[in-house]
Amino acid sequence: MSFCLLLLACQPKQPDVSVRVLHQQSDLLLSLSPASAPVETPLSIILVSEQPIATISAELTGISMYMGLIPVRFDKLGTLSASGAEQWQAEFLLGACSDPAMLWQLNLTVQYADGRKLLINEQFNSSW
Repeated sequence: MSFCLLLLACQPKQPDVSVRVLHQQSDLLLSLSPASAPVETPLSIILVSEQPIATISAELTGISMYMGLIPVRFDKLGTLSASGAEQWQAEFLLGACSDPAMLWQLNLTVQYADGRKLLINEQFNSSW
């Protein structure tokens, strides 16, 4: 009598590298990853600008439900060599609430090196 034993190992969950474009214009791109914005999971906002940036200030607020004011801090990652565009990144978490598709608003101010300001207000849904 012979036996065949087959063992299957669990596969580690692959990271979600999907991207959602939140705002785009000729010289600026603002994106969120992962695109589904899962709660209680590290999220990343990337801003790429062809114009030099002095500072970026941002905050998130809940629209569907009051969740307080979440400050979002951007750090400059560097300059893309091919285009010369600056790349900035913010990492943050969203809290879970009773709404499985919570609506959030990102309020972002870009202060360019030449003194100009750009205000961006974009909404997106989180998931759980």
